[in-house]
Amino acid sequence: MNDVVALADITEAHRSFIGGKAWHLGRLAAAGLPVPAGVVVTTGAFSQALDDWGWTERAQSSGELLALGEEIAALDCPSALLRTLNAAVCGIPGPFAVRSSALDEDGVHKSFAGQYRTELGVSAADLGGALMRCWASLYGAQALAYGGDDLPKPGGMAVVVQRMVQPHAAGVLFTVNPLSGSWREMTVEAVYGLADPLVSGEVTPQWYLVRRPRRAPRPVQRLLSRVRLQVLQQDLPPLTTQLVGAGSGVRTVPVPPSRQSRPALDRRALFRVCRMGLKVEALSGAPQDVEWAIDAAGTVFLLQARPITRQATPHVRDDVLWTRRFIGERWPMPATPLGWSLMRPVLEHFIAYPRTQQRYLGGGPPLKLVNSRPYVNVTAFRHLTFKLPGAPPPRFMMELVPPAEEAEWQSRFAGMPDVSVYLSYLRETLVEARWSRFAFNPLTNPSEWEAFAKRLRDVLPVWSEPCATPAAAVARVVEQQAWVTEYVGIHLCSLLFANLAYQLLESSLTEALPERAAALMTALAVCPPGNRTLQTNAALWTLAQQATPSQLQRLAEGKLPRGLFRDALDAFLETYGHRSMASWELFTPRWRGEPSQMAPLLQAFSGKEMAEPLQRAGEQDVAFARALSEVLVNTTGAQRGRLHQLIDSTRTYLLLRENQRFDFDRLLAAQQRTLLDLGAVFADRGALTQDRDVSLLTWDEVRRLAEGTIDSAAIRDVVATRAEQRERDSEQMPPVFLQGDDSVGAPVSGPRLQGLGISGGRATGPVVIVRHPSEASRVPQGSILVAHAVDPGWTPIFGKVAGIVLELGSRLSHGAVVAREYGLPAVVNLDGITSVLTEGQIVTVDGTRGIVWTHGAVD
Repeated sequence: MNDVVALADITEAHRSFIGGKAWHLGRLAAAGLPVPAGVVVTTGAFSQALDDWGWTERAQSSGELLALGEEIAALDCPSALLRTLNAAVCGIPGPFAVRSSALDEDGVHKSFAGQYRTELGVSAADLGGALMRCWASLYGAQALAYGGDDLPKPGGMAVVVQRMVQPHAAGVLFTVNPLSGSWREMTVEAVYGLADPLVSGEVTPQWYLVRRPRRAPRPVQRLLSRVRLQVLQQDLPPLTTQLVGAGSGVRTVPVPPSRQSRPALDRRALFRVCRMGLKVEALSGAPQDVEWAIDAAGTVFLLQARPITRQATPHVRDDVLWTRRFIGERWPMPATPLGWSLMRPVLEHFIAYPRTQQRYLGGGPPLKLVNSRPYVNVTAFRHLTFKLPGAPPPRFMMELVPPAEEAEWQSRFAGMPDVSVYLSYLRETLVEARWSRFAFNPLTNPSEWEAFAKRLRDVLPVWSEPCATPAAAVARVVEQQAWVTEYVGIHLCSLLFANLAYQLLESSLTEALPERAAALMTALAVCPPGNRTLQTNAALWTLAQQATPSQLQRLAEGKLPRGLFRDALDAFLETYGHRSMASWELFTPRWRGEPSQMAPLLQAFSGKEMAEPLQRAGEQDVAFARALSEVLVNTTGAQRGRLHQLIDSTRTYLLLRENQRFDFDRLLAAQQRTLLDLGAVFADRGALTQDRDVSLLTWDEVRRLAEGTIDSAAIRDVVATRAEQRERDSEQMPPVFLQGDDSVGAPVSGPRLQGLGISGGRATGPVVIVRHPSEASRVPQGSILVAHAVDPGWTPIFGKVAGIVLELGSRLSHGAVVAREYGLPAVVNLDGITSVLTEGQIVTVDGTRGIVWTHGAVD
């Protein structure tokens, strides 16, 4: 086997000696695709060099590899190999691009994208040095960490040397949509100049979403690659810099101002890139990640192609999968023993299917606490998830599996669920008449809520009266538990119908007005007037305008001010005092009980630069009216009627599920008062030190203490132990996913962080990491709020920020609803983001695509 082979001469016999990258390029070049001329230095040359240096044994020892890489980088290229390489490229004009092509690179299961060395603008005189640096990168720390326990084969790297294209624009094409898993869509990212800053995540590229022909047998697919393509969305941020060739290297230069905001690709060039990608896919027989470039003459070049990485099939796993997604938003603070012992049976009443759990899903319980943080057993979704041919998998199911499993589902063409699990759920539902537990009719769910809310308003004054005896207080808590259960039965269906309406509206808009669908969703998927969360924020803003800095400082110190501000504060608490920072946790402090926790929010609102929340909501109302008019003008007949109905349904249910939480807070505040009254009785008896210690008991212990059937001294010891444990738990944040008892996945990393976009738009600003709303006063105007999760009580902070990034969230979370009301780009489901980003670091939040671009750490 020759040490150096021309790309054009590659055959099947070379496959095991040239690595995935070179093999793919050789096949595509042989098929007549526009691959720049080049050669490959085979793995045989590297293996021979290791033998000549006496380092083959070192290359098989994991403890030697890092040092080996450093020593290889410092060596000169073997002279005989260098002469052969120079002779092979003598007919190819420089400068050159020198890229790794390792045996484990560009595979189906691991791509090793970005792990090995690439050198651009290499002169003929430096080819030997570039080759050695590429070889050395096989043993670099980053690549070894990515490979894990799988050590590279000694000398297992070929190197591609090609003519470097001097592009007008360059970028990356995915022949299927990597974000949704749709095989009807392809995505293109583009920048001016060379694509290296895009690939490394250093710049925010321009982006295009293109509808492609349906998948078909290979001969038909080649024909379909010529048919008309359709742009569904495009996002064109300004491109201010570009990487260009400069003599024997590359350098970054400004993009002329006249071109910065123009598309790097016009429609004709975009479609040429897409059609080339479809040809690559047809030849390869699988979805492709394609790197391309276009020169000043408009010629398209194919620089690289790799299969889109796939992972193991998720639903074959038998271990129990747990997550804090969704439930973590509702308990951003640790759960208390009493609050959880009351709420857990309510939730299990709706989600526990014990026979199915035991037979198919590992037998785990539906819920559990880890370090006082609630987890949900979502093993079922590994069995229930499906993917219709070429269509995206169900979005809400994808949010309940780890990122690696989500990526695998999205890359597959189709996937069947485990029908036996579906049938088991159906059997339990029918046997137990489960539908009777829910307000399941979408036509009557709103009216059932209104009736519930009216009855709740009538009973709340009765509950405000103190109970005569501990037994009466226990009976009241039992009564309140029945109300909580009824609420959850209505609320869960409201959430479901809001989700369905949202997704149907999104898909219908994409079908009717594809190029405007994303922008229209941002404007249309908002609450109509009457959002109680926004009204709360507006009332806070008004209250803040009536306070002096000294009065707010006194309030922060727990001293209630006097005068007109005190009167305004009392009036505010009469209406909104039941609100809190983590409302599903029964014992979270309510504003009425601890007004001092409002001080940071009021201080944040008191700045002159902050607009009134209702003013921002009014601007959103104007945007909604314009978007609705656009939809009605550009659609006709049944399509217009269907869209109008979906818009109304989406807004109705968004408002409903948002306002339900406002009244749920009232219900839980009343239950908290009843339990604290019991705590006061227990404190008087000497069983507790203070009334709030009751939160550290379980409901069973509270009832036994009320009956006098439990020892008070034992209870005091239990409370002390649990208080210490809760203090320790509050300092820990367990992972988002657990597999059994082990964490799954790792925190996001890199300059380009992919999450879930929940509110469209883009904003750039400095990071402010907020771990509790008490830090609201230090949030700078125009910053990017980074937090673990948010509850409605956090949303006053939204008025000061330019964008939002959260570890936990969903498209219909409270944070998402309010972010869209305020027109703020927001990205969620970025594991560990509060530890990954740095206070003051500049980031760009792209809420449309769900990406956070980092622009370097703070000095």
